[in-house]
Amino acid sequence: MDMDRCIAACLDCHRTCLATIQHCLGLGGHHAEAGHIRLMMDCAQICATSADFMIRGSEHHPHLCAECAEICRQCAEECEGHPGADAAMQACAASCRACAEECGRMARPR
Repeated sequence: MDMDRCIAACLDCHRTCLATIQHCLGLGGHHAEAGHIRLMMDCAQICATSADFMIRGSEHHPHLCAECAEICRQCAEECEGHPGADAAMQACAASCRACAEECGRMARPR
């Protein structure tokens, strides 16, 4: 089912962003810049919230999914384009892109 795939993608992205935040904070320097960390925090939170709305069957989930897709795309671009993007950041970008794709589908009217 489409919604189950989207929930799974959101939860994976949430988990991956949180892990990548810890990774980046451990590296320090430009990896720990406030804007970079804040974007990953925003992404993790909107993913968890979107999953929650879908799990509860909220009629508002398409709005959340649209915003989630936008933030996930931005986070993916940031992680891929960040100076010194390593394997963990590339994995975060891939998870964000997968979530953006699934949430984009859920945001479209049926």
